[in-house]
Amino acid sequence: MLPGQSVALTWASTNTTSCTASDGWTGTKATSGTETSPAITASTTFTLTCSGAAGSTPATKSVAVSVTPVQAGNVVISGLITFDRIPFKSVGQGLDPNQPVESPARQVTVEALDASNGVVATTSTNSAGSYALSVTQNTQVKIRAKAQMTKTDTAPTWDFKVLNNTNGDALYAIDGALATSGTAASVRNLRAASGWTGTTYVNAQRAAAAFAILDTVYKAKELVRSAVPDTVFPALSLFWSFNNKSSDSFCPDTGDILTSVYFGFDTGDTDECSPAQPGVDGIYILGDYASGGGDTDEFDQHVVAHEFGHYLEDKFSRTDSIGGMHQVGDKLDLRVAFGEGWGDAFSGMALNDPQYKDSQSGVTAQTGFNLESDTDSVEGSYAESSVFQFLWDLFDDATESGDSVNLGFAPIWATFIGPEKTTDALTSIYSYSTALISANTSQASAIRALLTREEIAGNNAFGANETNFANSTATLSPIYTPLTLGAGGVSVCGTRQFGTGNKLGNRRFLTFDLATSRAVRIDVVGEVAGTPDADPDIGLWRRGLIALADNTGKTESLTTGTLTAGTYVIEVADFSHIDTGTPASRRGDTCMTVSVTGL
Repeated sequence: MLPGQSVALTWASTNTTSCTASDGWTGTKATSGTETSPAITASTTFTLTCSGAAGSTPATKSVAVSVTPVQAGNVVISGLITFDRIPFKSVGQGLDPNQPVESPARQVTVEALDASNGVVATTSTNSAGSYALSVTQNTQVKIRAKAQMTKTDTAPTWDFKVLNNTNGDALYAIDGALATSGTAASVRNLRAASGWTGTTYVNAQRAAAAFAILDTVYKAKELVRSAVPDTVFPALSLFWSFNNKSSDSFCPDTGDILTSVYFGFDTGDTDECSPAQPGVDGIYILGDYASGGGDTDEFDQHVVAHEFGHYLEDKFSRTDSIGGMHQVGDKLDLRVAFGEGWGDAFSGMALNDPQYKDSQSGVTAQTGFNLESDTDSVEGSYAESSVFQFLWDLFDDATESGDSVNLGFAPIWATFIGPEKTTDALTSIYSYSTALISANTSQASAIRALLTREEIAGNNAFGANETNFANSTATLSPIYTPLTLGAGGVSVCGTRQFGTGNKLGNRRFLTFDLATSRAVRIDVVGEVAGTPDADPDIGLWRRGLIALADNTGKTESLTTGTLTAGTYVIEVADFSHIDTGTPASRRGDTCMTVSVTGL
């Protein structure tokens, strides 16, 4: 680092009663905490010694901070990059834009630009928001802070940036004034304002939004690094605009983004603009204030961290979730319940805050829930709330009735990026909890107790012996019906009792095993005619979706190429159950006969 920068000192100790600082800092310190140093002008070592009960051996830890001398003929410009974070009201509902909290913009890119906007020096802020740049003396320069965190040299690596999807995906940045660098060190601070006037936002002045989004990503990134310090993060773009609004179609060029959402597009996928463009992976975030009646999410940290959790699913683990609309209290497809419950729980872990908050109606209202509180009457593998409470209870250090588990994040992450990624079952609370128990046998009974508390009884990755199906009118047990090649058809029934699209019972699952590589043919026949007639669809899964057949008609067939040996999952659904536009009166429970034949 260059002279003039500060550093953020963070420490934690266990089984200690007191700590004492020495060398670059002094005094008695708490047993854990964070402190920002004064500006450092020379290489400095910070030492902390912590002691426990009388007679115990003190522990000492030192960190050396190197300061690079300034090149002859140059001068140091240093300062702080901050942004205004709008907090939620401590009393009442919604955000409190009249009480912004000046917050450090951590690890963001900072540049010195000359009079022609050429970059003459580049650095990043540290975890205190401090930066220092060495530039030529007596040169006209301005400081620019970009809404981008980049580290690409050695692991860990990352590249996160906030872009304006309604302005050609331009990168957000703030600029200082052009001024001479002079002959002596100087300080230039930049602060990104919220754009709030006291009654409304001035859209062109909402610079803080991008830096607030990025700072939530910083917290989420650091949680992952607490488990695997040298994590290599795939590049992630976060798209925010004051035009981004809830919509029925997805055209980011116009700000129609459905809702705040993460998209990981497959090859060939497009948006719904006219003309359609290739889909761009990233997190899309609401920002349309709409004179107080809209929905903005840039300061809703749990919402942003939730979507970052979906990015982690896509890039580090595996998700078989079919997505779609959801809310706490819904009885969901088990894949959707796990994916959304994971996003909820991860947001609380990243922020170390179980109270999920999502502002609504401009800044005047909010919705949310508490990861710690079991207030939802819907309990089971199909409940988003059961999943998030189970995961949060694994993580948190609070001891409460029925929760004696305190794994912390590292075991949760290890299961997420390991066996959950390679499970033969569809990704769900069953596949995850089975793998977690296998890796943490000393905590097996306590983990199972958490599942029992959420009325989840399935005892392997496929949910064997599950009995909780929300009193479905259709028989949904077992979750996975076994098939044998060439042994004839079996009947399974689906329902739209709990809604359509992505709800419990809309889709039914079957499994078959291949001992050797071969092609197969899957046939599905709708058993009962109705209004409209049966129209079954087929999905074939092998650690992800590998084939799909969705023609119209009472029968459906899927012939594969050569499949490798292993366990396969067949998903079948009547179209009237997965089509959200089909009126409820047109079709109730629907049964299908499914068979698989070797070729």
